[in-house]
Amino acid sequence: MCELYELCGSSPELVFSPYCWRVRLALAHKGLDFVSRPVRFTDKEALAFSGQKLVPVLRDDATTVHDSLAIFHYLDERYPESSLLGGALGESRLRLLDQFIAQDLRPALVRLLVPRVLACIDPLDRDYFRQSREKSLGMSLEAFADRDAGQAQLARALQPLDAMLKGQPWLDGAVPAAADYLIGGFFFWAWTLGEQPWPEDSPTGDWFRRLLAFCEERQGPVQRATHR
Repeated sequence: MCELYELCGSSPELVFSPYCWRVRLALAHKGLDFVSRPVRFTDKEALAFSGQKLVPVLRDDATTVHDSLAIFHYLDERYPESSLLGGALGESRLRLLDQFIAQDLRPALVRLLVPRVLACIDPLDRDYFRQSREKSLGMSLEAFADRDAGQAQLARALQPLDAMLKGQPWLDGAVPAAADYLIGGFFFWAWTLGEQPWPEDSPTGDWFRRLLAFCEERQGPVQRATHR
C-alpha cells in the first residue's frame, strides 16, 4: 500500500498542504488506498529517506517520489488505468497551468490564509514558519496578510475558471482529471483551514462542491480547522 507523507497542523488529522491535497485527489482518481504519514513543518528527519526536505512524498513499495507533478507522472506510469495526464501533451499543458497557479491563484490565497496557517500549526512550528516566510516575503506576516487585497486578487484569478466551468462540469471536461486536482489542491488548502473565500453560488463554487464530494466518497470526511 502507498504511504503519503504530508504536512499536518497541530492535529495529525488536519492535513492542509495544497501540494499534498493534489496527491490525495490523484490517489482518489486512481482508486488507490494509502496510509497517511503526517509530518510537521520542522519534522525534516521524517523525510530524510527521500533525499530532500519537502512534502508531498509518496512511497510505493521500493519507489519513493516527491513533488506533486512528478507523483502524477509516476502514478500514470505505474497505474495506467484512469489516466491523470492523458500523455506527454497533457503533462506539458499541466506545467503551463502550474505557472498560472503560481502567478495568480497561490499569491491571492497566501494573503488570505497566512494567519490561518499560523493559528493551525503546532506551536513548535510557529517560530520556523514565521522566520522562514518573513525571510522570503521581506516583511512581517502581519504586514503581508491583507484580506481585501487577497480577495480582490482571488476574484481576478477565478474569472477564467468560472468562464470554463459555465460550459462543462470539470476543468478537464466531462470527468475530473489532473487539471482539476492541480488547481483543486489549493481550494482544499483553504477549505481545510476553515476558509471558503470563493462565492458559493458560482461555477467555481459548484465545481468545488463536486470535487469535495468526489474526494469524500473515496477517502472519507475531510478534516477542517475550526476558527479561533
